Amino acid sequence: MRPHLAASPIRVLLVDDDTPSRYLLAEALDQSGMTVAEVDSGAQALAWVATEGLPEIVLLDVMMPGLNGFETCARLRALPGGDYLPILMMTGLDDEHSIERAYRAGATDFAVKPIIASVIVHRIRYMVRAGEATEALLLSERRLGAAQRMARIGDWEWLPNEGKMRWSALALEILDCPSTSETNDLEALIERVPLDERDAVTEWFAHLGDRDRDAELHHRVLTTAGEVRHLRQFVEPSHSMTPGGACCYGAVQDITALQEAQAHIHRLAFFDTLTGLPNRVLFQQRLEQVLTVMHRRRHACALVFIDLDNFKQINDTLGHHLGDLLLKTIAERLAASLSVTWSKTCEADPDAQQCLARLGGDEFALLLPDVGGVRGAIRVVRRLQSDLSEPLELDDTTVVVTPSIGITLFPQDAQNATDLLRNGDLAMYQAKRSGKNTYRLFDVSMNDDMRQRMRIENALRQALARDEFTLHYQPQVDLHSGEVSGVEALLRWTHPELGAVSPQFFIPVAEESGLILQIGDWVLREACLQLARWRADGVFIQRVAINVSANQFARRGFSERVAQVLRESVLDPASLELELTETVLMNQPRETVTTLRALKTIGVQLAVDDFGTGYSSLSYLRRFPIGRLKIDKSFLVDIERDRDNAAIAQAVMAMAETMGLEVTAEGVERHSQLELLRAHHCSEVQGFLFSRPVAPASIPEVCQAIRIMAATASEELE
Repeated sequence: MRPHLAASPIRVLLVDDDTPSRYLLAEALDQSGMTVAEVDSGAQALAWVATEGLPEIVLLDVMMPGLNGFETCARLRALPGGDYLPILMMTGLDDEHSIERAYRAGATDFAVKPIIASVIVHRIRYMVRAGEATEALLLSERRLGAAQRMARIGDWEWLPNEGKMRWSALALEILDCPSTSETNDLEALIERVPLDERDAVTEWFAHLGDRDRDAELHHRVLTTAGEVRHLRQFVEPSHSMTPGGACCYGAVQDITALQEAQAHIHRLAFFDTLTGLPNRVLFQQRLEQVLTVMHRRRHACALVFIDLDNFKQINDTLGHHLGDLLLKTIAERLAASLSVTWSKTCEADPDAQQCLARLGGDEFALLLPDVGGVRGAIRVVRRLQSDLSEPLELDDTTVVVTPSIGITLFPQDAQNATDLLRNGDLAMYQAKRSGKNTYRLFDVSMNDDMRQRMRIENALRQALARDEFTLHYQPQVDLHSGEVSGVEALLRWTHPELGAVSPQFFIPVAEESGLILQIGDWVLREACLQLARWRADGVFIQRVAINVSANQFARRGFSERVAQVLRESVLDPASLELELTETVLMNQPRETVTTLRALKTIGVQLAVDDFGTGYSSLSYLRRFPIGRLKIDKSFLVDIERDRDNAAIAQAVMAMAETMGLEVTAEGVERHSQLELLRAHHCSEVQGFLFSRPVAPASIPEVCQAIRIMAATASEELE
């Protein structure tokens, strides 16, 4: 659109080969405040426009040499923006044919010479205003059309009395109707509406004439290709009268893309993207709805929490791709198992639909309405356990996964969704602590256990800062020399309110909360410094052994931290022995070997603690640079009379001897146990027979007492 401000003069291009007439007209226009450019031919007019741009109006003589006015007018119209340019053609020819030809060439208006200046000034101003209004209107229509195309909005007119509609071209395109069907009855739309929505659409259009407010309708249509489109119909209450009666104006919008986007957003908000199951948000909403129904009916329901045992180990070992594939497969297996166990219930009560969801990670939840109490829930859970424990084939890799399951019931255990979810989580947690691959029913005592656990965790967070931890040491005795060959550092915690807290209780809490990293670091440093202090005081102890947790061992830079502590305490690396359980060693074997070799390079000694209680074997341990095995004290119970325990202990000592490994037997409390171990070439023992774990200050005295005990025993043998 050509810019023109009302306060600025109108630019006029005057094209006439009659010099006197052109001069007089130009003078009159100039006196009226217009800016006039004069040329005497059509070619000069086109050249001027090419240089100066389109004027606000062109006064164009018809009869000129070269390009006449008709040809010049046609060429001006063909220029960019020339569609809306006001062109007044002037001629001395006063015949109907010339006037008709001028309009065919694109003239806006026609004037016959001689031109009356006072009249033509007003005419020019009117034509400029009209041209600008026309251009603005056409531009507005163009913008509206573009906006409608982008928004996929077509318009229509509805004549209720005649039952006819007029569809715009875009409306017909949206409805997938032939573009020639500009006038059609309502059937052009109705026949494309699915059967389940047809009555509603017909009813909506039938009452358009009765509405006194804006109306809107959402429905679907089926294209000839079988695609589903979602449409939005809307109409304003204003009605105009036509010869055929009242007419309603409305519009139809294709909102298929918007509907799909909303559906996608809904899935992202309420469904798990990996398994397609409902997520935690949707599950809680459905749980609240079901509880409302169950409460009204006075019925019961069960909530089941399912957590996969050792999933992190599988995920880390096999990679996240197989981990994701495992979760998808587990979700499918859960759904398949439920379809079998739940089908009869669903047939009996269609409203009693179970809901399976993935709450996050490897945790799933299952809602079982009207399950039939505890027995019904257990029956479903046992079937799930059996089905989940079957081997899985994942990309040529066989994986066996077991579940830990918690069960809680409504209304016995809780009256609302939040409490029920918490109870299910607590019961599942208890199942994991009970050895995994099992289920536990919620019990109110679990709340007390959890509160106590939280209290312990909160107290643990302050324990280091408040200097509440201490280390006690239990001597390890060399059976050949009778001397104390080393000590094992054992963590003790005394809380000002809780008193002495058992390691069996607070160590698992520290591991689960991640606090074991800070605590383990303190134990490592304090044990090394204590060994250095004993030696400085003249008490030589060959080595100190400390237990290393799985989290501590897997922490990046663990071997570098050990080396740093040894440098700070100025200890020979061989003075430190790190004790690792079989579970720690077997978790991520490749990374384990790398860390163990780094520690061995430093010169640290390595031992397997509680050997025999895990799932490793001596032959498998050959992969690791281990120097010592510690036989778990459970194998020494009644070793003199229990043939199985005796056989296991003897086999471990014999095989360790052939592999060049040292053996330390834990839990020695009787001389009969000691003699049996000595007879089978056990190299080292520790236990209450020699000393309980004692404070650092008592170690010199204990070492002396052990020497006396050994000397006495030697004299008796002689």
